[in-house]
Amino acid sequence: MAGFPLLQRIGQRGVRAVTQVPPFFLLAHSYHDNSEFGCFSPPQVKPEISSEEELNNRKVNTNLVQLANAYRRYGHLASSLDPLGIQKAEYIGIVAPAKGLPPKASLSAIVSALQKTYCQNISYEFEHVMSSAARQWFAGYVESLTSQDIAWRKDRFHELLAKTEVFEHFLQKKLPNVKRYGLEGSESIVVLLDQLIFEATQHGIVDIVAGLSHRGRMSILANLLEYPQDEMLRKLRGGSEFSDESPHSGDMLVDLAKPATLRYPGVESPVNVDVLWNACHLESGMPVGMGKSRTKDINIARAQNRRSHTIGDHVLSVSLHGDSSFAGQGIVAESLGMSGLAHFTNGGTVHVVINNQVGYTTPASHTRTTRYASDIAKFADIPIIHVNGDYPEELARAARTAVAYRQKFRKASTKSFGKCAVGNDGACDVVIDVWTFRKRGHNELDEPAFTQPAMYKRINSRKSIPVTYEDRLIASGELTKERAAAVRKQWLESLNAALSSSSECNPTDPKRPPGWSRLAAPNSYPTEDTTGVETATLYNIGVRSVTPAESFKVHPRIDRFHIQPRLKKLQERAAGLDWATAEALAFGSLLAEGYNVRLSGQDVGRGTFSQRHAMMVCQESERVYVPLNHMGAANSRQRMGKLEVVNSNLCEEAVVGFEYGVSVEDPFTLAIWEA
Repeated sequence: MAGFPLLQRIGQRGVRAVTQVPPFFLLAHSYHDNSEFGCFSPPQVKPEISSEEELNNRKVNTNLVQLANAYRRYGHLASSLDPLGIQKAEYIGIVAPAKGLPPKASLSAIVSALQKTYCQNISYEFEHVMSSAARQWFAGYVESLTSQDIAWRKDRFHELLAKTEVFEHFLQKKLPNVKRYGLEGSESIVVLLDQLIFEATQHGIVDIVAGLSHRGRMSILANLLEYPQDEMLRKLRGGSEFSDESPHSGDMLVDLAKPATLRYPGVESPVNVDVLWNACHLESGMPVGMGKSRTKDINIARAQNRRSHTIGDHVLSVSLHGDSSFAGQGIVAESLGMSGLAHFTNGGTVHVVINNQVGYTTPASHTRTTRYASDIAKFADIPIIHVNGDYPEELARAARTAVAYRQKFRKASTKSFGKCAVGNDGACDVVIDVWTFRKRGHNELDEPAFTQPAMYKRINSRKSIPVTYEDRLIASGELTKERAAAVRKQWLESLNAALSSSSECNPTDPKRPPGWSRLAAPNSYPTEDTTGVETATLYNIGVRSVTPAESFKVHPRIDRFHIQPRLKKLQERAAGLDWATAEALAFGSLLAEGYNVRLSGQDVGRGTFSQRHAMMVCQESERVYVPLNHMGAANSRQRMGKLEVVNSNLCEEAVVGFEYGVSVEDPFTLAIWEA
């Protein structure tokens, strides 16, 4: 905490105990961490070691240490998070100053600072994270964070909020019978997303993969991601989002997506935002975004010929969720569970929960057994930031903290593609739980007071979030009434003009992603190319597929029943090959042509029936070796592909979504999931 040296080293519980744990215990679950292609294990980040003076300070002021730790663990319970005031802040007796604290004037200042950090309109949960380094960093960061660097963006916040409100009111007036699943009551989500993207650009990130939910998709696209207004209004009026010349018919209104390019003042490079489709409340887009962002990041690094690459250097994944779906859908737990795994990590996703405090018409008390909608993330060691949606500047603070944490703990000591540090401190994801409300019910044709009369009396009697923020800025002299009115008037005029031209507009089709633009567009006549491979090439691939590295001790049964039989069949040019050999020849021939293959599943390396052995494990060192990745190119100009062998966690839906994300991002990678 800035200004309070006494507390600067608090929160390092168990530091010495961790450093004394035998290395085998720390790495017991890291059996297959290795230098093979695609392995990006995040390293164990060691906490800072306290000096003797700091340790002595903690001993002398034990009560003060306990006080600070109590705020860090329980402060969120005493925070004011609900903009409707239904969920009351609790009185937590443990955070009251205890007897024995030093009777100095600075004590009240310390307590006041802790109260301001942990018990206001933003609060944090990070004490459940197992990494002492992560807990130490989080406490130090949020206790020293000021709002000065965020204050200069207040005009931007107001503009986004005002435009969003004008847009929602405009659609409600002009198209009242269209179910758009609007953002009224949660308008500050647009501010949060804008700040997340801006913060990402400060760390050199050039691409965002955004998984939007149904809730607020129209507003986010129109008011932040610069979706053409006339094209959107054409879609809202029943037209297609594709051009008249396109063979595509279009998707559901609430699955609308189009890539965007944003520019921020003071940022040299633009940032590309790739918007995903999402299957309603099913959360199917969550793992797709993870796979797509990881693949995009690796491809950017490869295109730049980066010899050293940390996963997540170039791309940030942002995923939006409803409160009930985040707590209830099993694919969420599956995705979070694999987010920190070496072959699935994307450097960290920022999850934004739009917490309307009601699921369709079901109250929060009936949608989950936990206090918070975000509690499912705790099992994956993911820190959680709770924010009151009435306060845009606190949302900006949450965005800054989330991106800073992700950047800090995704770092890995990578020497080249796939080379990684051994050890794993868990996922680098962060959850931002934004407490908001829903102005009009699940959709614009619903009557929410049928089932939530008390809640909607409060909603209908209060000012909107944009107006509340606007009034605060005007009262503080940071905004004039004339400027506020001008922003709204200009945006309304723009929307009216777009509505007039929407019936005649011909939408521009989205640009094809970089990889796909290299492929010819499909036509009605399929083309046939020769796909055969020379016999000599197949023979070489077959031999190399069972050739271990030097000084690599293979299990004797693998040598006897797998390696030697394959070599014999290849040498005899046998007419019939077993399935595993044919598969190895297929994979190897693709690699020789420069394509990558990603093989994913619970035990794909060995194979369910011990038939594949695409990877071998040294019987002495447990080092992993993938023979097909060491075939060698025929000439210096030939680019060899890589086989990524992914022994996945035991899940089905999320891993299939992840592999789909890989495949749609990179047409030159064959992504395979084996049940």
